[in-house]
Amino acid sequence: MSNAKLNFKTLQDSRKPKTLFNDMTNLVDMVQSGVSPSLIISGMPGLGKTFLTVKKLKDAGLKEGVDYIHVKGRSTAAGMFITLYENSDKLIIFDDCDSVFKDKDAINLLKGALDSYDKRTISWLSAKPLKDSEGSPLPRFFDFTGKIIFITNVAADKIDTAIKSRSFIIDITLNAVQMIQRMKDLLPHIESDVKDVRIKRDALNALKAAHNKFDNVELNLRSLIKAIRIRQMGFRNWRQMIVEQVVG
Repeated sequence: MSNAKLNFKTLQDSRKPKTLFNDMTNLVDMVQSGVSPSLIISGMPGLGKTFLTVKKLKDAGLKEGVDYIHVKGRSTAAGMFITLYENSDKLIIFDDCDSVFKDKDAINLLKGALDSYDKRTISWLSAKPLKDSEGSPLPRFFDFTGKIIFITNVAADKIDTAIKSRSFIIDITLNAVQMIQRMKDLLPHIESDVKDVRIKRDALNALKAAHNKFDNVELNLRSLIKAIRIRQMGFRNWRQMIVEQVVG
């Protein structure tokens, strides 16, 4: 009998995309319901990670600005501290704030914010205290009782180990076969204004053909949307136009 262990990456590569995204939304549900205070969603761009996360929160009755806030784009360590302080009892989505992984101070703040305790003490010990939006000095430390969902395009194996160990984490990275299946699954729901499903199928088939013929084809939902919009116009050279838009 062989004692060889399975490679989990190989197993993940064979899983259905629908299963991976169901797992992701289940973990989001664990955070919004208070079962877990933190989650990191990593993986390639253009898969709908943010859309599904926000949809899950709204479906649960949460309101943006009241129950949760959505922080997008670049964030400094100081900006993160201020955001955590001003929303210390809310659910905070840090979306595409990948720059924090290059900042040691931001990493340390994130370690504290993502910890699994009900109450986490966040500290900023500098010579000069930070100030809020009205210019008032902030405390050097405070107790954070909120929840964090961090959405990033950085692959899971590139994220600081100490950060990963403090939170649930799911890596949504699809190979080409999984990505095409994902697009096929979502075809009825993408570009809802386009009623003719044949147009969407033509667009997806054009993407598949481009991927089979050329290197560096961007296989993601954004590419599919571009392809559908080009196809619906009925241009004679729509296939060539799609290739021009999706080859990186």
